[in-house]
Amino acid sequence: MSLAKLPANLRSVLDYLDENTLGSLQALAEGAEQRQLARGEILVRQGESPDALYFVLSGRFSVHLAGRTEPIGEIGQGQPIGEIGFFAGMPRTATVKAMRDSRVLVITREHYRQMSESSREIQDAVIVALARRLSGLIDGVGKAQNIVRTIALVWAGGSRPSSQFIDLLRNVFGAARRTIFLSRDEIAAKFANASLEDSMISDWLNSLEAESDFVFYIADPDLTDWTKKCIRQADAILLVARAGAPVELNSAEQFAFSIHAHSVRRLAILHDARTPIASGTPYWLAARDVLMHHHVALVDDADVRRLFRFFTGQALGFVAGGGGVRGSAHLGVYKAFCEAGAEFDILGGTSSGAAMAAALAYGVDPERVDEGTHNIFVKRRAFRRPTFPRYGLIDHKVFDAALKAEYGDTLIEDLWRPYFAVSSNLSDHMPRIHRRGLVWHAVRASGSIPAVLPPFFTKEGEMLVDGALVDNIPLGQMKAMKIGPNVVVAPGLESPTSYAVDYEAIPGAFELIGAMLNPFSRRRLPQVPSMLQVIMLSMLADHRPEPLLNETDILIRPELPDDVRFTNWERHSEVFMKSYHGVASWIQARVAANDSRVLAVIGKALPQRRP
Repeated sequence: MSLAKLPANLRSVLDYLDENTLGSLQALAEGAEQRQLARGEILVRQGESPDALYFVLSGRFSVHLAGRTEPIGEIGQGQPIGEIGFFAGMPRTATVKAMRDSRVLVITREHYRQMSESSREIQDAVIVALARRLSGLIDGVGKAQNIVRTIALVWAGGSRPSSQFIDLLRNVFGAARRTIFLSRDEIAAKFANASLEDSMISDWLNSLEAESDFVFYIADPDLTDWTKKCIRQADAILLVARAGAPVELNSAEQFAFSIHAHSVRRLAILHDARTPIASGTPYWLAARDVLMHHHVALVDDADVRRLFRFFTGQALGFVAGGGGVRGSAHLGVYKAFCEAGAEFDILGGTSSGAAMAAALAYGVDPERVDEGTHNIFVKRRAFRRPTFPRYGLIDHKVFDAALKAEYGDTLIEDLWRPYFAVSSNLSDHMPRIHRRGLVWHAVRASGSIPAVLPPFFTKEGEMLVDGALVDNIPLGQMKAMKIGPNVVVAPGLESPTSYAVDYEAIPGAFELIGAMLNPFSRRRLPQVPSMLQVIMLSMLADHRPEPLLNETDILIRPELPDDVRFTNWERHSEVFMKSYHGVASWIQARVAANDSRVLAVIGKALPQRRP
């Protein structure tokens, strides 16, 4: 029997079945029924009796286990569903749900029994072929594919369709991937007078997905049948808002939210010009629970290229750990990588790393950030203003005023690039991830060293202190927002030091008061590290990112002056430049050695188009 005689949608099954079973497969298919499922419909349910075996003719399915919120895998065209329970005679091991309008071939137990009795070769051939298929999946058990291939463009609020934005998407995605854009007009031209619920339209759409890397479904501005089809057919939703348009949630968005989870929703806000800071973002986010939002200036393709990297798992992250003045090393690392060609798409950090990453997210150069560091810690002496130790050792009013002066009233959500900071929430003993609100508030909370500064209190009653207590190098938080490479900067602890201190010589309260009042006795006090030094050493003692690193991440432990201490803020520029020169030389050496990770980070933003 030839391959051409098989039903068209069954030919992909040959990827999993041996060629010798062609005749058996044809015989099974001729007597089997077909079933259509709408998106979200359950095909098999975990624990149920296995009464049929299925093959996917069109569409895709997700696999779910009880007790787990995320799917553990996906099943595509030509693949079997329910084979384990069917042949082993055991209850269904998982629940399988349609991810889009789909169609399956249904082989009931009775039909299979009848065909097996008439032709013993059917049973043997199919079982052997499925065994091969299962053995090839053992290594992938429990791992979801997380592949986004179909994206519905849904117009947010009162925004109208933007041909300029769609053209930018065509140019960027089409240059690097096999990409198709579909609107109501294309469907009407190909399927005149056909209902959108017709299986031939779903089959055709699913076949396009199998042939392409990306399919963009361009929804109507209203909740029409075509808009519903776009949303049901999509892996992800890209809400498109025009800055200045009415922000009220529309019916198409409400329908999309009823089908798609938070993890696959994004918001793109279109701007006619690229300004240093956006505005109005909180109004769009107030009613829209999205994984991430993106600002897109329509003047060029730079922001759409960044969007492309997020969708393809290539977005480059910059992860900045805490460490007092050693955090100025982030500026040197950032400068070296950018000069080598890297484009950072999202930045995040903890403590001084949060402060540096926030300033860089404004789009200013590292030298300007270093100037801001000088303004806060040297000019204003914000960490050298002791106060009566009731709420903290340092006058936080001076520190707050310095932060306000440098960061202004800018909101995190209005930054052109995504940014986050991490603080420690003592109200629930969990990390607090700052992705909205005033930038300076996030920086202040993330760097609120316990006992040195008063905690930062939110309107919701949260008590926040330095993020170094729970997550000093927030690589895990970065990975929760995106996949793709990261440059992870760990300023690290000070060089190993021994302290020649006679513990018995540390004075008690009255002895200390007397010594402090007598300048000659004061000189004889043991040289014990300051309270600030002890607190910071305690917070940074065991925060290492290595367990979370993968083959695409680059960990940088910048070389710094051996004698620099956490509070030596007058040496911030020295730390900045030493890390810059050291990392720049390191990058040159890795490029000369053809290091694939470094080349991927500093290489072309878009890969070559696949054949």
